[in-house]
Amino acid sequence: MGGNINERFQWATPEVLDQTHTTWLRGFVPASEFMSGRRSYETDPGLQALNRAAASGRKIVLSIKWDSTGKGGFGRMPEEGSPKEQEAFAFVDHLLDATKGRLSALVLVNELTIDTLPEDLMPDADGRLPVIAFLRRLAAHIDAVHRNAADGTQLPLYAGGMTRLDLPKTQQSLPTRLMIRWVNEDPKIAGADFHMHQPDMRSTETALQFMHRAIPKKPLMVTEMSLVFKWKQHLGDRIDNSEAGRAFVQQHSILPGTLVAEFLNNCFQRPVPEEEWQQFLASQQWFEPHYLADLIPMLQTNGARIATYALTWNPHPDQAAGRAVVSVGTVPWFLNQLLVPGMADVPGAIRLPENYGFFADYMEYQHQQR
Repeated sequence: MGGNINERFQWATPEVLDQTHTTWLRGFVPASEFMSGRRSYETDPGLQALNRAAASGRKIVLSIKWDSTGKGGFGRMPEEGSPKEQEAFAFVDHLLDATKGRLSALVLVNELTIDTLPEDLMPDADGRLPVIAFLRRLAAHIDAVHRNAADGTQLPLYAGGMTRLDLPKTQQSLPTRLMIRWVNEDPKIAGADFHMHQPDMRSTETALQFMHRAIPKKPLMVTEMSLVFKWKQHLGDRIDNSEAGRAFVQQHSILPGTLVAEFLNNCFQRPVPEEEWQQFLASQQWFEPHYLADLIPMLQTNGARIATYALTWNPHPDQAAGRAVVSVGTVPWFLNQLLVPGMADVPGAIRLPENYGFFADYMEYQHQQR
């Protein structure tokens, strides 16, 4: 069990890594930002932070985000042998040169369906999915160069990138079925990575069990996970709709009827003491502080060898361009973090504020491993 930082490797400061005792660190790089020259292999703060973390003894999992949707500029998956494919291969070569000998695993795809344009998830005239055909060629390209991992062995390549695998429609979809077939059949692929942002623990276990059945002979990796969709359902709740909530509101002189989203928004505008933040979450019946303690046994019994959990929100909130605005429609990713700077403060700033429940259970796991 390690920490996930998504595209913000620079947030994984030595202080954050030391405070959380994190030994495994995962993040992703958006392909188009490097291919366009907006970010530099030599001077990018994220890659520099990644290399520093590796030099300090941390094990690094790096995922590639082929950012074709949303804000991404990668576009369609390249055709075989095309100039765009050569450019994509060159990007990966430069990326691996910039992190040479620092990685413990490379994940070839971040989110299979979320990051990919619909056209590349439909079969072509030969019955192949363009996105998986491209990733197969990419794996062969990397394998031919014989890149080494941090321990000196050949760099393990992971595929996958699926999410919401508790849903039958996702399990039975063509991208999922073809990706699983590739992982199982290709000796160049060490295992499968997938994400679990779920609405409850039952669906979480269903997703894990499905992947363990589908890929029984190779290790699994879960690089993103949360109950964020459960948290979102309760942003419109009144804080004081329970006895514990009423006691919290009275203790901190909060206006009766204040919504969860309003309190969270106020925390972003003016962070509260760490004790108050933790008391708030403890007073809310919908919050599950022992999510990680409940999840870890499920991971262990369902083939997961590596898992990475949300490490921190911005550890330098004073450097942010502006404060987040929270409404009842916000997806509250920030609730999942182990550390919550920007929402809470620690007197004297001797350490970063710790999230209720998650931090303690994560530290207990790290202590047991040591």
